[in-house]
Amino acid sequence: MIEYRRIIAGFFAGMLLIPAFGSYTQTGDCKVLMPAVSARYTGKCRNGLAHGKGVAEGIDLYTGEFRAGLAHGKGTYRWAGGVYYEGDWRYGMREGKGRLVTRDSVITGYWRADRYIGETQIPPYKIVRTLHVVRYSFNKVANSKNEIRIKLSRGGVDNAGVEDLSFTYSSGTEFSSGTAYGLENSTFPLEIKLMFNAWNIFRSAKSEVVFEFTINEPASWNVTVNY
Repeated sequence: MIEYRRIIAGFFAGMLLIPAFGSYTQTGDCKVLMPAVSARYTGKCRNGLAHGKGVAEGIDLYTGEFRAGLAHGKGTYRWAGGVYYEGDWRYGMREGKGRLVTRDSVITGYWRADRYIGETQIPPYKIVRTLHVVRYSFNKVANSKNEIRIKLSRGGVDNAGVEDLSFTYSSGTEFSSGTAYGLENSTFPLEIKLMFNAWNIFRSAKSEVVFEFTINEPASWNVTVNY
């Protein structure tokens, strides 16, 4: 049943991005930057673009919140054929929790980048275990290679006092990237476990540090572990 839902959702994914046949001249001074609903707009406006609550019409119909001329926030989009989606939007794409209603089915769950991802939302990463970790950060970077770079830092100094490092992972190939530990050619979900001993700043005692996590979302990630 879930697979059927994904097939149906995939069919409708990207419909908003396909320009409609024919041309639509928008009335008034407030523009909507979604071609299939850009013919008429009634609602709040900022700097010449739909911004706030409003109604946009064309061959399709959208009622809800806008930002900078695009559906953003809560709203309902109705296609000409009768199918409609109601839920969360982000800059013209379905993003978050929503419901897609067709003639013979109702699909509820979560969308990401205008595509249905399932009935439950999968976090981009998950922390499994930490020991003597002060803080950590995960940041996606613009890179199509899906590389993971991990930095160990204490007091702004990379790899300070690190000894006996164990770096294990479920897939991929290690590579060097300055002071960072890198992985490439990985498959996701990617499980990573770091274990090492670290001297304190006075080099009078050692602590065992453990940081174990799973990355679910394929992307290039910069991970920083402060200990």
